[in-house]
Amino acid sequence: MRNKLIAVVSAILFMAAGCSAGSASGTGGGDSGPSLKIVEPADGASVGAPFTVRVEASESLGTQATGKHHIHLWLDDNPNDYQVVEADHVQVESGRLPPGQHVIHASLRNANHSAAGAEAQETIAVTSRGAPAPAASSNPPDDGGGYGY
Repeated sequence: MRNKLIAVVSAILFMAAGCSAGSASGTGGGDSGPSLKIVEPADGASVGAPFTVRVEASESLGTQATGKHHIHLWLDDNPNDYQVVEADHVQVESGRLPPGQHVIHASLRNANHSAAGAEAQETIAVTSRGAPAPAASSNPPDDGGGYGY
């Protein structure tokens, strides 16, 4: 009877050790998914228009044709008036963006524009208005209600 008990306990300990070894390798349940951070401008910064937005993403960024991820970047509550960013930085030509407090939103996207599961936002203060910029070809059509970035 004692031998059976030792065998059962040994088997349980062996199985438990095997389960914990899988998690330590990084392939277990410890993967937190993709990440995204706006590193410039800093949260609460004052900027003049135009200004540069720089991001750090855990995934490689590139063009849709390469199959790499990209960023959808928009200001305030205008998620349908986004700019596609295929690198770690972009200059925001905010021609119609009025001076004052604004929120920069960034969303990591798959090549097909579906959400990849990482988003970031920062609040900034725009101190001056730049000249209106022509709409970029990667932006959705401008219906007159956006900020022209």
